[in-house]
Amino acid sequence: MRNGGVQGMTVKELNQRLAHLAGGISVNIGESQGTASLFCLSKDIDQGLELFKKILRAPVFEQEALDRYRVDILSEMEQRNASASDIESREWKFLMYGDHPCTIPSRRTKKSVNSITWEDLIAFHKKYFFPKNFIFAVSGDFKTDEILTKLDNMLGGWPDQDLNLPAIPDRIPDPEPGVYMINKKDVNQSRIRVGHIGVKRDIPDQYALMVMNDILGGGGFTSRITRRVRSDEGLAYNTGSTFERPVLYPGTFRAWFQTKHATAAFGTGLILDEIKRIRTEKCDEEIVDNSKASFISNLVNPFSSKNNMVKTFADDQYTGRPDDYWQNYTKNIESVTPDDVLAVAQKYLHPDKLVFLVVGDLEAVQEGSDKHKESFSDFGEIKILPLRDPMTLEIK
Repeated sequence: MRNGGVQGMTVKELNQRLAHLAGGISVNIGESQGTASLFCLSKDIDQGLELFKKILRAPVFEQEALDRYRVDILSEMEQRNASASDIESREWKFLMYGDHPCTIPSRRTKKSVNSITWEDLIAFHKKYFFPKNFIFAVSGDFKTDEILTKLDNMLGGWPDQDLNLPAIPDRIPDPEPGVYMINKKDVNQSRIRVGHIGVKRDIPDQYALMVMNDILGGGGFTSRITRRVRSDEGLAYNTGSTFERPVLYPGTFRAWFQTKHATAAFGTGLILDEIKRIRTEKCDEEIVDNSKASFISNLVNPFSSKNNMVKTFADDQYTGRPDDYWQNYTKNIESVTPDDVLAVAQKYLHPDKLVFLVVGDLEAVQEGSDKHKESFSDFGEIKILPLRDPMTLEIK
């Protein structure tokens, strides 16, 4: 949309106009929402909104731009197996979600990319871009009544319509537990993920869950996984854990690290130990209090600027977050106790459901280390996953 021209103006002319205004416009479409943003000087808001309107309402999707973007995408796809990190992210998504719609962006192939036509882009725009489907967030130097009038004028004459969205499954079958290995011999370290299906956003005990994961692996150098894997054993620079909590479907719990092939199994055992430990041992009150204080001190981040503030509230409106969420945030965090942390660890961490994904030189990984006797066979049945063809995603 942004780089495909608009009615009456090529993309080159549009760029020149924006440069003259010292402004910018961007458009991004994700798996469940899209965003478009405009920034310009307050004195140029009328001209800025006029260009913004053209991009939102009347993009022409120049064929040359579509062809150029297609070439770029296909070129990127050719490198899908060049990075162990990319392989790890893609295969983790497939292991966790199977054919769930959230994997669609990861499943594009040369055939699917080449099948996209100009008519497809026009149809997509027509289906999703209309006033009733927009939420506006505005920050800057303006009078509220004046900016509302300008936005009304911008949307004037733009017909509304109903939007029928496809249903997104909000229940995900648990993937088959076990150890999944992908051989990539041309790297000097292995990448390891450990996890299982988790929860959606805004569950009733989310605050205790946040504190629990912060203590386990989300709290940087003070977290148990980081201290054990990085500080105590010196196995990895980047390690930790997270509970991803999307709005529309359950996310995943995952812990991760990157280390020498020979110590991959040993490090994985350390992470598994910490997962089991937080499920069985109540955390000291001081540790829980320190975690809670960290969350409360970081509460300023979504409101660190007027721009961040309006983005936060717009996103809350779009996702249906309760109006009193931020008002009650501090109180809800402060109410978390060590008993709550233990309870959510037992409720949401499932050692018997863990999936282990290893990407690295499998010969070196399975040879292990004379110093450490751990083996990935200790964690479950080992399954070797062949690399996929980067353009078709078929198993080689």
